[in-house]
Amino acid sequence: MPTFYELCQSGGQYFIRRTRRLHQGTMIHETLWNTQASALAIWTSLLCGTGL
Repeated sequence: MPTFYELCQSGGQYFIRRTRRLHQGTMIHETLWNTQASALAIWTSLLCGTGL
């Protein structure tokens, strides 16, 4: 089943959301809200295959 990642921003704070489609429904996990620099470091690690 597909898994989706989103880099989200609101009010100067950033977080990453993971949405997993499962046979039983949809499961959503989010990181803690962070500064832009911290969230982008996690996002870059995720895209490179070394994060989350």
